Amino acid sequence: GDASTHALFTFHVSLSMRGVRCWEEVVKVVFCYIGMLRYHFQEGYVDGKGKKTEGLPQWIYDELKSIANVSYRYADEGDVEEIVEEIAENMALWYGLPEERVLDGDELLFDDVVDNETVKDLLFNYLTPQNLRVDLMSSLFGRESNFDEAIKDQRKGNVGEKDEDCEDVDEGVIKPVHDHFEDDSEDEKETAFDTGKAGPPSIEPRFGTHYWKEKISTIIMQQWTDASKAQLPPAGFPLDLPPKNPFVPSQFDLKPLPTDDAAHPLVHCSVKVCVCVGKKKAWFPAVVTQYKMDGVHPKVLISYEDEDEKWHALDSPGNYEKFNAEDPLEPGFEGSLDKATFKFRVIGVPREGEGAVLRYGDADNDDDVEDGIAFPPIPPPSKNLPKLVYDNNSLKVWHLQDRKFKRPLGDLRIKVDCDGLNDSALNQACMNLFCRLCADALTETCYLASVCELGSSLYTTETGFGIRVHGFDHKLLELAKEVLALVMSFRGREGRSDLPPAIKEGRFDACLESLLRKYKNYGMNASSFCTGLRLLCLRPSHMTSNSKLKAIHGITIEKFVVTMNKILKRVSVEAFYHGNCDINDAKKASQIILGAMTSNCNHVGIPKTKIPAKLVVKTPLVVGQHSVTAPTLDPQDPNTAVEVYFQMGKDNLMNRVLVDMLVQVLDEPLFCQLR
Repeated sequence: GDASTHALFTFHVSLSMRGVRCWEEVVKVVFCYIGMLRYHFQEGYVDGKGKKTEGLPQWIYDELKSIANVSYRYADEGDVEEIVEEIAENMALWYGLPEERVLDGDELLFDDVVDNETVKDLLFNYLTPQNLRVDLMSSLFGRESNFDEAIKDQRKGNVGEKDEDCEDVDEGVIKPVHDHFEDDSEDEKETAFDTGKAGPPSIEPRFGTHYWKEKISTIIMQQWTDASKAQLPPAGFPLDLPPKNPFVPSQFDLKPLPTDDAAHPLVHCSVKVCVCVGKKKAWFPAVVTQYKMDGVHPKVLISYEDEDEKWHALDSPGNYEKFNAEDPLEPGFEGSLDKATFKFRVIGVPREGEGAVLRYGDADNDDDVEDGIAFPPIPPPSKNLPKLVYDNNSLKVWHLQDRKFKRPLGDLRIKVDCDGLNDSALNQACMNLFCRLCADALTETCYLASVCELGSSLYTTETGFGIRVHGFDHKLLELAKEVLALVMSFRGREGRSDLPPAIKEGRFDACLESLLRKYKNYGMNASSFCTGLRLLCLRPSHMTSNSKLKAIHGITIEKFVVTMNKILKRVSVEAFYHGNCDINDAKKASQIILGAMTSNCNHVGIPKTKIPAKLVVKTPLVVGQHSVTAPTLDPQDPNTAVEVYFQMGKDNLMNRVLVDMLVQVLDEPLFCQLR
């Protein structure tokens, strides 16, 4: 990492097996990009005054500055210890930050224009092949177990005469490991680094990692140097400056709440209301749960301790206009309702972001709760629950406007149920591959969005797949529209054997290779293997990674397209849009989802009775326990994992709440005892 003597500029590339063999070409592409940056820097740009200036286009800097400001302003609340550590590092002399910039100096850009002299120095004098180190890591060069075997051979005298206490691998020959199948060609088994010719590996002294080091050949260095010259990329290299980012947010205002359920200082406050009971007056604890404008008369909904609810007209509404985040409403405030028919006193105010609070309002009861003698009063259930805004054509969309965090952020989650997904291991494996292909094709789009704090994910579920888009709400639906358009482009391809145009040539094989490797490596550690065994015993729809590996190995594009078209032929979609979004935003999201569902085919939904169920095997009641014992897949793994599963009966809301509460009570003492 960075230090007082230097800073590192690093990049990481995930390689296929072919990519490992051609790693020099991969690095060459990087230097082609650096050469292109140098070319554009020398060409310069025309500034706002019409003068040609050396450097990269000004809009790139302006965009980065704007994004940095927004990200810093609306950053999530961090861990206290990490914040203190970061500030302490910023105070170091070698950072050179002035006192007034200790908090934000490493996050923001302050100048109106970029310092082109510094950029030029870094680009031309530091980003060079001569200033480069390449770390190439792959199991193709061997595994730790191979080194252990070599050491054993040495100690047996099979490889050289070494002392038994020696920990070196001076004479050991480490054979490459190939994560391929038996039908792989010999060309595929060639590696970019011959461990047999490289000699004995070095051993990192702290962690005992085995590694080799060698100089990069002068021929390769010259190729990289030539590629890094200020020039446009050669033909066939689709490299260019990034486009202007379409996801940079510019609107951060909070959407107004609906008039029939608006914000007010009294909402969620605990109050005591003076009510006449016969000829006497009594004070009853209650909670203000809702505020609305009924014509010109404001009203509050009050929930009493006996769960009775009643709307009251709020007297003197102007008295509440002075309260805000800096000057909040405090306990002890008194007011009246229904033209002074009832009086009330505030006895509890929720903290920022907290829901409804309920206090008894008398010392004895409140002290008993504080001392843990009495159970605290349970506030009424929240009125702010998701509302169904669209329910038609196998699509349901739910909406909930944020009232707690009060930030210009949104979160859209989409669940797609697919007909017949659990019919075979092939179907499930194709769904895994489908999600990888879509995520791969969306890399460039999602990268631009992620720079603007707009995240997305695409993942498989037990009944289909899910999509999540989250971040600043201004451009959130635009990203969701692009993701949905690509995903749904796989529908309606009956009679076709080709992939959608968005899937680039060669990416099918690359995604398939990484998926096969994932299946092969699944369960190599004891914990994941144990979890997989439990699910296999309990879930009829659960397919093992090994079964999916066998089902999809060697699959062709044509067979994949046919399988996915069958899986996606009938789908049902349910979505939830939450955050800084009003009812109109939710309706817009509904139309975007519906448009994507119907754009490529005549949409057919899954009947409610046919939607895949999440079944769990009922374990029989016996005196003893059902136990499954199995050895780990990796014989070198020294760890053991144990899972104990308790079945509470049929799924229902009350059981879930009780189990969640039980886990909450047990979690901390269990952790402390195990530690």
